[in-house]
Amino acid sequence: MRKIGLLLLWGSLLSACSQAQQNNIQIQGADTLILLGQNLNRLYQHKQPGVSIRVHGGGIGSALPLLLKGELQIAQAHGGELSSETAKDLLAVPVGVEGIVLYVHESNPVNELSLAQVRSIYLGEITNWRQVGGPDQRIALYAGESSTGIVSYFQEYVLRGAEPFGFWGKSSTKELLDVIGETRNAMGFASVGMAPHVKALRIRPATGSPAVEPSIANIRSRQYPISRYIYWYFARKPQGIVKDFCEWVFSSEGQLVVEGIGFQPLMPEERLAAMRKLGVVRIASN
Repeated sequence: MRKIGLLLLWGSLLSACSQAQQNNIQIQGADTLILLGQNLNRLYQHKQPGVSIRVHGGGIGSALPLLLKGELQIAQAHGGELSSETAKDLLAVPVGVEGIVLYVHESNPVNELSLAQVRSIYLGEITNWRQVGGPDQRIALYAGESSTGIVSYFQEYVLRGAEPFGFWGKSSTKELLDVIGETRNAMGFASVGMAPHVKALRIRPATGSPAVEPSIANIRSRQYPISRYIYWYFARKPQGIVKDFCEWVFSSEGQLVVEGIGFQPLMPEERLAAMRKLGVVRIASN
């Protein structure tokens, strides 16, 4: 009888462990996207308290082998981190858009810059506002949001991998904008934000091309030149709790979490296209 009891207990423990694994979603990828996964988990727990979402960093390179083995369900990365050749056998869908906005003090007469000019400024080749049509003042350089990948994106896309000239780093968009609002010769970059005495610069993709305003609509549609998708990758179409979670992420409630991190939500047609691609055909809320 005692042996039978131990076998039943062991069977119960195995069943409990199996159930726990079935209610567990593993997400891994870029370190700078850990906060996105954690915040999605935090709010989703209120809707589905029985589902546990574990979020890990380590980069998309370390996540892909685990994704293909089925040891995690979602790999996340910034746009451009994975080549089309590497991703060809995966299901890839955008879950949000990130954009980098350049800010100056409202008194600065400069209203727009080309990407080449921004690059020259942050490489220390242009150091005075007079060189780009502004006052005869040295440019004080700033950058914000060290935890969301904006600095690495800026260095990769705008500076083309070059080391930037010295700048003051700020931990958040708000902190950055507060400083720029008090510093007439300042220039800084971060995500979308607003503050007194600060204005956002329009950006020209190339010399002679029209300058694009960093409006939310232009960033979401990626017409603004310094913008890119945040991607989720799947080895196969999600099922069960992963499918339910994805449906919620593409709802307006889930997209609000994306926006709360400092990214922009997808356009409605992009959300619908992503859901269809994953086989998630219902939209919880528009």
